[in-house]
Amino acid sequence: MTSASITTATPLQDDLKAIIAPVKEELAIVETWLTTNLIDDNPFVGELLSQVFQSGGKRIRVAIALLGSKASLTEGRELGRLNIIQAVLTELIHTASLVHDDVLDSAALRRGKETVNKRFNDRLAVLLGDLLFAQASICLARIMNPVVVGIYGQVLGDLCAGEIKQMRSQFNVEVNWEGYINKSIGKTASLFAAGAHAGAILNAAPDSSVQALKDYGVNLGICFQIVDDLLDVTGEATELGKQPGSDLRAGVVTAPALFVLEKDDAAAKRLCELIKTRAIATDEGSLEGISIIKSNGGVEATVNLAGHYANLAKESLSKIAPSDARNSLESLINYVLVRTK
Repeated sequence: MTSASITTATPLQDDLKAIIAPVKEELAIVETWLTTNLIDDNPFVGELLSQVFQSGGKRIRVAIALLGSKASLTEGRELGRLNIIQAVLTELIHTASLVHDDVLDSAALRRGKETVNKRFNDRLAVLLGDLLFAQASICLARIMNPVVVGIYGQVLGDLCAGEIKQMRSQFNVEVNWEGYINKSIGKTASLFAAGAHAGAILNAAPDSSVQALKDYGVNLGICFQIVDDLLDVTGEATELGKQPGSDLRAGVVTAPALFVLEKDDAAAKRLCELIKTRAIATDEGSLEGISIIKSNGGVEATVNLAGHYANLAKESLSKIAPSDARNSLESLINYVLVRTK
């Protein structure tokens, strides 16, 4: 991996279709359940659910949950109702967090489409996010497994803690690598890990398989967040569904900027000045910040960091018995990394 331009959408979509092939039927069931209103039969709520779940999401977390469950099955067994519910609740939590994030960020677009808070208002968006969390709680109650309940309870705490850490570190150039990775775990990798290994617990898989899938999810989640942070610098608005440089504008220091800031040179000092004075929040300042990162190795170093966590995820899968599902889990790693090429 030596460059970081974005590939076209079609090959990625084709790759994802091949990856989810082992769980294609189960994924179709999940799609139906996601837009089912578990709280009441209010048609307006149904419309909102359809809007958030039909806005072009790739269902990466659903795929991880279903494939992790299938990879941990003993020979001759099939995915059951509890595995489907676990995949549904994973996506419900993810989507709820996105709806709330859009409110916090005053975002107008998500995946190139108008957000709920922009289309209606912040209060309605917050309530919709709460509704999705409530639906996830109903799913957890139906699973009735205290270990899985504890796992997803921790995820909810990690999501909130990750956002709080990010908010408190805005425009702070003292952010370190440990803090960055911990924030990435809280915001992203925690849910990836839950999706990857909770199904193995429901399948009564060996502890070694459960741990291997958990490690896979953590490392893939960190890799995914690093790539997302990279795309904020290298992506185009038409492909990101939002304006590039949004993290920099918000004063969020991620891997590409960290690699530059840790150097003791003129570029590091200028980027530090842009962030500390909040000039980075302007059009001119953000463009200059992106240019500094691109010209001083921030992109290449971030690609290598993503590759490191991708390799760790692949190593974790070596402890899982060979199967089509395991092959797809490995292909998901490559799918995430393709966006850095």
